[in-house]
Amino acid sequence: MNINLNPEQERIVNDELKSGHFRSAEEVIAKALVALRDKERSSVAADSNGRHDDAVREMLNFVEANRTPLKGISVKQLIREGHRL
Repeated sequence: MNINLNPEQERIVNDELKSGHFRSAEEVIAKALVALRDKERSSVAADSNGRHDDAVREMLNFVEANRTPLKGISVKQLIREGHRL
């Protein structure tokens, strides 16, 4: 595969090679692709946690707004039960 880099991208690759961090342009690109994949994975995980946090907040707001007695049931248990349905 051949890739064309714009001047800024080429400068970044050359700077990394000059710094001695990498032995070849291919190594720089390979490292960048791994970093991109890791960033995407962590972004998906963070998004999942964000949705979880939103669900907990929504449930707490519902309980407070409707004065729902939990009677020993945790919000976490309610959410799990809701996912089961």
